[in-house]
Amino acid sequence: MSQKSVRFALVDCNNFYASCERLFQPALARTPIVVLSNNDGCVVARSNEAKALGIPMGIPLFKIRSLIRSGKVKVFSSNYTLYGDLSRRVMEVLSRHCAEVEIYSIDEAFLRLNFFGQTDASLTDWATEVRTRVGRGVGIPVSVGMAPTKTLAKLANHLAKKRTVTGVATLNPGDPVMAELPVDEVWGVGRAYHERLTRVGITTAAQLAAADLAWIRRSFGVVGVRLVRELRGEVCLELEPPLNGRKNTMVSRSFPKDISDPAELERRLALYATRLGEKLRQYDQAARMLSVFLWVNRFRNPRPDGRLCFTRAIELPVATNHTNELIHHAKLIGRSLAEAGTPYKKAGIMAGELVPAATRQGSLFTNRAADLRNDEIMRVMDAINAADGRGTVSFASCGTSTAIPLRREFRSSDYTTCWKGILGV
Repeated sequence: MSQKSVRFALVDCNNFYASCERLFQPALARTPIVVLSNNDGCVVARSNEAKALGIPMGIPLFKIRSLIRSGKVKVFSSNYTLYGDLSRRVMEVLSRHCAEVEIYSIDEAFLRLNFFGQTDASLTDWATEVRTRVGRGVGIPVSVGMAPTKTLAKLANHLAKKRTVTGVATLNPGDPVMAELPVDEVWGVGRAYHERLTRVGITTAAQLAAADLAWIRRSFGVVGVRLVRELRGEVCLELEPPLNGRKNTMVSRSFPKDISDPAELERRLALYATRLGEKLRQYDQAARMLSVFLWVNRFRNPRPDGRLCFTRAIELPVATNHTNELIHHAKLIGRSLAEAGTPYKKAGIMAGELVPAATRQGSLFTNRAADLRNDEIMRVMDAINAADGRGTVSFASCGTSTAIPLRREFRSSDYTTCWKGILGV
């Protein structure tokens, strides 16, 4: 490989949610582990041992209760605070070892490798060192796949996980192993693509790489052409630049029990609006539009029309991230949507048309002094809640309990983000 050739690497945390839980309970090293969704609804993550037991992704909790009671499987409620913090630590280690990093998801990152004088052998040594540093510094096992393109790097990571002991694999265009990889393992080949490709006899990654580009363009458009070229070693996908700001943000939760009381719905909306305001201020953004939606329990729906979802969006008078204003508008929308006696299963609030908070546009009728006072109130509230715990200071609309109610029977402690959760030795 020449000095100027570039490689992409995909670093993926192995069984990330399960690994986060094992990090603080090492006795579970070989125990089957499953992690549940919000409200302990269904399985959203499994360790390799749980997969070997035949536990499918998405299975409801009640269907595996017998396994849990037997002690064969350890179950955890999702602890996104813990997972997010450990993800941040992993990404920090990767950033110290490579200048160009794209955080692809909570447990994956693409890296652009362009070291002086690099060779396949030197990159393998580098990847092995990175695995060791992440393991020692954070405690999370990772796999590293390297290739000339991002699509091939994704396949290489699959090989690193499934077919190596070292957790590191390199893949080049035309490697014989591509004839053994099912086409649905290729990044970007979903269920619809898989069915169409299978109908014409394309069942492996190698066959897709050798497909006629003219036919691919007619059948799958430019996205399909880009995919095939990446499999052939042509770089069509570069690292994505970090987002400077999001276009929208949302807070939504399913309720542990159905809610029919409009007053309780308003309290939940106030809690969600509080969390929404915190997220907006965290990213220094303000919302110009606010949407509220309510979902009816489909199994207890009393409406003769069978309608399940009610939603309404409004344009705010002035873009804001002030919790008091978000609560005010959310409650007004909620009152216009909620019907007494109707059992609601889920609610959510979305802030749209986000703008930088520092440059938000006022109006002729804006009370500038009140706006500055609200800015200071929000700053003080955030500082107190950051120091003493979320919900230490809140608005009366949220009620006496400021935690968003969730069923989390099996939740672990916040080992890395809360003083009370730190392990004692």
